[in-house]
Amino acid sequence: MTTPASSYLFQARTFVSGSRKWRLEVALATAKICESFERPYPESVRSMVHDAYDLLRLDAPEVAAEFGPPSL
Repeated sequence: MTTPASSYLFQARTFVSGSRKWRLEVALATAKICESFERPYPESVRSMVHDAYDLLRLDAPEVAAEFGPPSL
């Protein structure tokens, strides 16, 4: 089963601050809307998910290992 984009973004928001946190929160809200309507993620969300995964690999490697790399 594929890990939803919102899961990566939700976990990563603990490790960011400032404008980056704001962008991540916007991406999280967008991802949740896409998931609820079963719509594809926009490029901005996909990009932010890859950034979130990279961040999790550094700051929460156990979460990154559990989720695996994003396949969006």
